[in-house]
Amino acid sequence: MLQLTQRFPPAIGGVEEHVYHLALGLTRAGHNVEVLTTDLLRSTPFTRMGSNPGQYPFPVIRARVWKLFEAPHGLGILAPSMVRHMLNSQAQIVHAHAHGFFPTFAGSLGKALDGQALVITPHSDAGRPSLSKRFFDFVVNQLTLKRASRVIAVSHHEAAHLAALGVPAERIRVIPNGVDLQEFNGPRGQRQADRVRGIFVGRLDPDQKGLATLFRALALLPPDLPLEVRLIGEDWGATEILRLTAMQLGITNRVVFVGKVDRQALLNEYREADFLVLPSLFEPFGIVLLEAMATGLPVVASRVGGIPEVVRDGRTGILVEPANARALADALMELCRDENLRITMGADAKDRAAAFDWKTITPRILSIYQEALGEG
Repeated sequence: MLQLTQRFPPAIGGVEEHVYHLALGLTRAGHNVEVLTTDLLRSTPFTRMGSNPGQYPFPVIRARVWKLFEAPHGLGILAPSMVRHMLNSQAQIVHAHAHGFFPTFAGSLGKALDGQALVITPHSDAGRPSLSKRFFDFVVNQLTLKRASRVIAVSHHEAAHLAALGVPAERIRVIPNGVDLQEFNGPRGQRQADRVRGIFVGRLDPDQKGLATLFRALALLPPDLPLEVRLIGEDWGATEILRLTAMQLGITNRVVFVGKVDRQALLNEYREADFLVLPSLFEPFGIVLLEAMATGLPVVASRVGGIPEVVRDGRTGILVEPANARALADALMELCRDENLRITMGADAKDRAAAFDWKTITPRILSIYQEALGEG
């Protein structure tokens, strides 16, 4: 079984975590798994990894990545040697991840040349409408998704989007992202009695993650509300803009720029927080939702993409309309002022996260491989 992905840990991201845990679960189940990826650490700015990117309980091959030209949606980032590695592989199943990145093209080429059973998990969303996005969806769909034996959507929302792109409905299967419950099952950390701590976990992206909306919402809150929000994640071009915005809005006392942290530090951040906030403008799924919920945290998030299929509004968190600063501020204030609500929602969130345990998700993906092989 060959897993194809543009980036892989120590690169940080939801797709990266998904592929790691899937490969780990398949390995533990006794299957031969190999990950074929690149040495890309991040694309904004374009950065390659160092010489020792880590050891894993399964083979990880990293092809040299090149940025040949500027293009939307990462189309200018290529790893030509990945094709050679893939064609030399003896894997019967090729599972490519992330819509439109080079590995999905490589997987489609292998399907065309060797007839390998190809499964694609796009991790995709309609995003913001634009001419370049419509062109991207049309071209990439023709060259990749339509060639796959099976396409796995992580939500029903994504499944509908894929069907609208022309992927045959009979080839689409919905299997959500997973979470390693054991990893988040430790004791809660020490929290400040005089302050409520919210955390945002993800790329500090000037577009997708809705952080400008979060800052406007924080500026609408009463000055005496004891709230601090910690921003945890890599800078993808938004940090300096957000620092300036915080100064202009007078909320520098409410936000802490933590930056990129290692895995153990991230676990500590979850355990010491009171809730997670994810104000994305679009989001295929949001693995950080599962991580927070598995820790026992309630969630405040946008009602977009696959998020409503994970967060039960009013039970495991509060959903608000995207880009609505007033609605987000009201939700934050409600959680801050009601400790019992945070405790109740957090307990329900922990119970809800159990349905997404990788021990349950991995066998479901394995069954899709069997379907794809059966058509070979």
